[in-house]
Amino acid sequence: MKILYFSPIYWGDLKQRPQHLAEELAKMPGIHITFVEPSISILNSIVRQNSDYKKREQSVNDSLRIFRPSGSLRLPRSFESLDIFHWNQWFEKRQLQDLVSSADIIWLGSPVFYPLIKHINNKKIVFDRMDDYVFLTNNALMKKLLKKWELELLAKADLVISTSNDLYKHSLSLNKQSYLVKNAVDAAILNINVDSLVVSDLRRLKHEGYHIFGYVGAIDHWFDIEMVKAIIEFDERFIVCLVGRNNLTYNFGQHSRIKYYEPVPKSEIGAIIEAFDVCLYPFLRNSNRIDTINPVKIYEYLSLNKVTLAVESEETRLLNQEGVYLYNSLEEIRQYLIDIDTLQLPFYDQGRLENFVVNNDWKARAKTILELLIKELQ
Repeated sequence: MKILYFSPIYWGDLKQRPQHLAEELAKMPGIHITFVEPSISILNSIVRQNSDYKKREQSVNDSLRIFRPSGSLRLPRSFESLDIFHWNQWFEKRQLQDLVSSADIIWLGSPVFYPLIKHINNKKIVFDRMDDYVFLTNNALMKKLLKKWELELLAKADLVISTSNDLYKHSLSLNKQSYLVKNAVDAAILNINVDSLVVSDLRRLKHEGYHIFGYVGAIDHWFDIEMVKAIIEFDERFIVCLVGRNNLTYNFGQHSRIKYYEPVPKSEIGAIIEAFDVCLYPFLRNSNRIDTINPVKIYEYLSLNKVTLAVESEETRLLNQEGVYLYNSLEEIRQYLIDIDTLQLPFYDQGRLENFVVNNDWKARAKTILELLIKELQ
């Protein structure tokens, strides 16, 4: 089974669902994956003064290879709303011709790739609906395009896999071959015996008597800054540690007890989470679109048996997990902070913790997906 796997995330980026699933599926007998990275327009490379627009090929192993089409003749995708003759896609399609013809399954990890396969009718199409893509972008042109492409892809796909109940229910209303396969934990983060400057800093702060609340992940327009400020304002012993790419204009450095750190290698994440006293899932509750997000962060926190304060959403409610304390307001957060030392751990024994990890790692999710591929597409 040859799968042409279009990923919205580059292979070398922070490892997320696309890389994990491609890697795990490629380990299974008889499966060969070509992982297609998004092309980078030459204008983007000129602005950033790099050569990333060039074609890239890499062999990971006998069953997994990476391919990035050249973007030397391509404008940014948001211009495609003005491209009535589809010249922006022509060069990319040409580079992908041989890969498409030899594939048994074309896997799309985002509707942004839909125009490239729109007119292909002799291949099985899988849409892995990882996120609410329209919600996640702030680009008005891309919002319009993504909404259009996603609806068309939902109608065309032979199999739709959604990560959250909200997305699944919507997918099912438009495509009867829809299934729910949630996110998972990367078991590799359980290795906490690694060197990390962030961990060293946190240990120093704990030694000085501080109680550390922490979040690891992207910081963007969905991030609740007021929640973080409420924690540090509640008690002078409380420190909030944020680790990840900051896409906001907000300067966290203006607060002495908010410690912001640039993104770290994935190998350090487990050790950093282990150093937290309480983990945070601080997303804004100002839109019902938060219900579309299956919180991979909380899976990571739980795999290290960490108490977690999380905004209430459909997905966090469905976890129904001890040790995950849900809130809807700053006042509810303050009530937890009053008795912060009494909050209970998610798992009371090692056996239950290990069972959680085994049933919720990427190997388990890939096995479920393979069963769906065999059932629905062969």
